Formats: sequence, structure tokens, C-alpha cells
Amino acid sequence: MEAEKWPWEICPRLFKIKAAMRPDQKGFTLVELMVVIAMLAIIAAIAVPNWVEEVQQENRNEAIDNSRSAIQQLYITALSSGGASLSASYSSSLTTYTISATASNVSSTHTIRAPGGTTLNLNTSTASAVSCLAIDSKGFPIATSGCSIPSSLSYPLSWSVSYAGQNVPISVQ
Repeated sequence: MEAEKWPWEICPRLFKIKAAMRPDQKGFTLVELMVVIAMLAIIAAIAVPNWVEEVQQENRNEAIDNSRSAIQQLYITALSSGGASLSASYSSSLTTYTISATASNVSSTHTIRAPGGTTLNLNTSTASAVSCLAIDSKGFPIATSGCSIPSSLSYPLSWSVSYAGQNVPISVQ
């Protein structure tokens, strides 16, 4: 029985590089490795910017959706319990919205989180970040011990979300 032949032994013209190697040599040549590295670099140069943009877009969408949910929960809690307050805690790693019923006989608290760097704005004559806002059961801002009424409000209240340098108006229905 004859020993199996290497592919470059069968057809040396197709495997000129391998034909020059001794049969006991194994591995890739420097040229082959450099070609693979160059191809990987090209793929990375194309894929990485698109991936980063997709991650930023997903975080932006999450910031908008979670902020909209916080506003909707504020109105729902206000309607069902006679009033509610929204307090926002901003940091670079996480934004937290806490919605609480203002009526003394109702215990209702909801917490909604958004990506860090998200800012919920109540649009007055100049957009201002909301740190605390209380509303009555009709949706109008009221003053409480922890929240004051922002100056120069326009009705109906208009909201926007700032994330990654973009300010996006949001509607609540």
C-alpha cells in the first residue's frame, strides 16, 4: 500500500509555495499570515464604526422610550390617585425616574431607569432638565413640599429627551 501523498505533491503547480516546503515543515508562511491580518483589518475598519453607531442608536431609543414611559406613568398615577410627582436622578452611568403618588392615602411608587447621560426636559421658554415635578389629577403642575412649579410654563406641557448631544421632542398619549 502506497503512502498518501500531500496535495502539493500531486499538483505542485497549484501549490507553488507549499511545494517549496519540505514535507516535515508545518504552519503558515509569513505572507499568508500578513494577508489574513490585512483582511481582518479591513473588515474591522468597516464593521466597528457601524457597530458603535448601532449601540448609540439603541441607547438613544432606550432613553426616549424609558423617558416616555416615566411621563406616562406620572400621568396615570396622577389620574388614579389624585396627584403624583416625578423626581429624576441624573448621573453619567444611570438616569433614574421615581414616580410617587402625592395623596397621603395612596401608596404608589414606580422606578424607571434610562441609560446614563439621559436628561428629561420640560420645555418652558428655555428647555430645562426636570429634577422634580408634581402634577394634580388634571395634569397641571402643582407646588409641593419637595417640588416647585417651573417658571414660564406653556400648556399643554411639552417634553423632550436629551441624549448624546441630541434633543428629541416626545409626545405622550
